[in-house]
Amino acid sequence: MTGRPRYPHDKPVDSAKVNYRLIRDAYRSLDRKKFQEAILVLEKVLSSGAGDIYVLLLLSVAYLHTDQFGKLARFITKMREMNRSYMPLIQLEAFLKLKSAASKEEALKVYIDLMAKYPADPHIHRGRGLVSGAADFRDFQKNARLQDFVSIPAPPRSLKKTAIKSVYTGMLDRRGVRIIRDRHFPWRRIGLVMLATALAVSLVMFGVWLFTGPGFLAGAVRRAGLSRADYSGIDRVTLGGTEYDLVKNMAPERVPVYYQSVRDMTADFNRARTLIKAGQHNDAILLLNDLYNSNVNFVVKEKVAFLIKFVTDLEDRDYSEVPYANVEKNRYRYRGFAVRWKGRLGKIKQRGGSQVFTMSIDAPGDKSGGAADVYSPGVMPGLSDGTRVQLDGVIMDFIGKEKRAYVMSRNIRILK
Repeated sequence: MTGRPRYPHDKPVDSAKVNYRLIRDAYRSLDRKKFQEAILVLEKVLSSGAGDIYVLLLLSVAYLHTDQFGKLARFITKMREMNRSYMPLIQLEAFLKLKSAASKEEALKVYIDLMAKYPADPHIHRGRGLVSGAADFRDFQKNARLQDFVSIPAPPRSLKKTAIKSVYTGMLDRRGVRIIRDRHFPWRRIGLVMLATALAVSLVMFGVWLFTGPGFLAGAVRRAGLSRADYSGIDRVTLGGTEYDLVKNMAPERVPVYYQSVRDMTADFNRARTLIKAGQHNDAILLLNDLYNSNVNFVVKEKVAFLIKFVTDLEDRDYSEVPYANVEKNRYRYRGFAVRWKGRLGKIKQRGGSQVFTMSIDAPGDKSGGAADVYSPGVMPGLSDGTRVQLDGVIMDFIGKEKRAYVMSRNIRILK
């Protein structure tokens, strides 16, 4: 027999399963506030080649708690390069902006802007509410806790899978932490990518011909594409297969809407899905907000929040001329509701390619029905203080001490 015999301990220590166990251990250390211990474990994982964005997130949290802001900044930059839409990263960046904000208004704007992009994210809503309700902003800013603003999920099971060959590797040197990409030449993968690219190009060229070429087929495809939104994903959002009670036992007065039975709650949930697919979006929003503000459990709330965001993001909406007084009576029901209001503009601010303004809303008898804050993603020419307009928009939330409606504008028409 030649050569050195192999023993169990000769197996590589940087396998996906070993790294997963280390990541779980680091997650528990963070939960117990053992930040330096978590850093040592996570840097070991990173140096082995497991550069998943989740690992960078945990390290960023540990660096933040140990005041290592130089390393924190580098890791946030890398996470942004890997996935700019990673929700824990967005929440973390918002928290850091809150900590460095010069005023309450500046911090509040951070969360209001994010609510326009992520209207169903509970941590963004919680952050906005905490900032808005702070009586002493400086004291609140100093004592703000990360866990109140950022969701740090448990290690995803996907990390158990074998890591791909092209990974992000952490390098520790005198300048701090650098993350580099391993260089290799996976010829088989390159060949598959080239084949897939060629196929995709062929399909694109066929699609261009289909939509631009003459004949009945091009027109039919265009009409089908414009006929209705894609609601196929709605059928996959169901309440089946949950492991917990769908409604919670609590005092009825603690919530605006109280379900006494799971059957009644499930019937409303399914009716809301049916309304969405039928194009009755505002009726669905009222029902979904009732569910979200009821005694349903967190599993149901997550699915309801998804449906609210789905409807809120739809471009093709019918706008209802609901009186502002009706909205004020039950604000919780109108998040995501599409409104058509007439009124007079107040102070207007232009920020880059967008506008923010107040609007005094008409009421019966030429009375003021209330005021709303409006965000327009584009610049509407001809608007000034006192201009009468018709606004089509979606209520994103209610902000400030007065709980005024914050509306995302979809269309503005100047009235004579």
